[in-house]
Amino acid sequence: MSSKSSVKNVIAVIVAGVAIGSSLSAQALPPLDLSSSDSLQSVRAVLAPQAFQEEVTVPASDGLVPVNTTGAGSFVFEGHVITVPGYEGVATKILYAPSEADDPAYRAAISANAGGAVVDYFDTRAATPSVATLSQYDAVYTWANFAYADPTGFGNNLATYNDAGGTVVLGVFCTYTSGNSLSGTIMTAGYCPVVGGSNHFTTSSYTSGGTSCIYDGVTNLTCGFRDILSLQGTGVADGAYADGEICHAYRGTGGADVVYSNGAGAAALGALGQWGIAVGHACTCGLAGPSNWTDEGSALGGVAGDPALAGAGSLAGGTAATLTLSNAAGSAMSVLVIAGGSSPAPFMGGTFLPGPAIVSVALTTSPAGGWAFKFRAPTAASGSELWAQAAIADGAAVQGVSLSNAVKGVTP
Repeated sequence: MSSKSSVKNVIAVIVAGVAIGSSLSAQALPPLDLSSSDSLQSVRAVLAPQAFQEEVTVPASDGLVPVNTTGAGSFVFEGHVITVPGYEGVATKILYAPSEADDPAYRAAISANAGGAVVDYFDTRAATPSVATLSQYDAVYTWANFAYADPTGFGNNLATYNDAGGTVVLGVFCTYTSGNSLSGTIMTAGYCPVVGGSNHFTTSSYTSGGTSCIYDGVTNLTCGFRDILSLQGTGVADGAYADGEICHAYRGTGGADVVYSNGAGAAALGALGQWGIAVGHACTCGLAGPSNWTDEGSALGGVAGDPALAGAGSLAGGTAATLTLSNAAGSAMSVLVIAGGSSPAPFMGGTFLPGPAIVSVALTTSPAGGWAFKFRAPTAASGSELWAQAAIADGAAVQGVSLSNAVKGVTP
């Protein structure tokens, strides 16, 4: 039997074993909307032919120009790194768009902590991504060092993209109006959770107060470049440095997430700690409301240990929610099962908790062993439960299939 046939057989066993054919009428919850944002998906489809058409403008000479970190520097445009056109799958897509050179290692760290997301690079020193280009991504992350090609135009485009449902993560120096910064609509009180103007230019480490999903697994964030910030609009402070400065903040209400990450893990900043985790989570975990998910256990280990499933989002009717898998076998077939309750049953040497199923989705893990699955929460009675668990084809598991922990979400 071919390896391809073996994988198909394993997935068929998974599907059969978790009762995918269960009737929706038996569920307390209505069918799920599997689009992370109807608006963003619609915009993406309509604008796709216009994406990635930006004109590049490079400096007339190789002379020094002002930069925030060192005072002066020079750059050579080496191109964008774009893989989205023609990319198929359900993995999250993130655009890393700083006014700084590419940092492949930092992008890889963000990807690994965003469920194996595709993380592309766009050099905003030399061009400004259009709304059409931005809309091809689920999240956009930027921070400033060199001058943006068009700081106002980029800020306006980010706001339009956010209005359509895209997540925006703003990093250090975006508020630094004493030097190179971001401007336009995204920096106004209706979008950006903070306002600034200057920077500490001193090193401090995150100490306490982070309560959101950004900090899951984070024990150290240290950076020598941190903006001096105050909250604005509906901004919510999330964690503080040892000197009391805001570490992260996010917009509390008003639509898709806008996060301010006051620091960054790029090599150009010499920062230390788990910035890839924090930014990866900020791009994917959902902060617009409280997370109503709990870990219910029941993982079954595989090649990398226990696969980990995490849920994020308030589960208020119609809002975006995310299920993120990590620490699973890489490039492996898997099935995510979502149910309106729990009906524990023995399965492939472990115990599968959700059931009967509302929906199941076959997903391939990234090479790093993860994925991020987005959907819109159903409108349901307060206190309704949503259970999820993943099964992954894994030759190192006791019967060839590993299981993630189950998670339970409760509607507000």
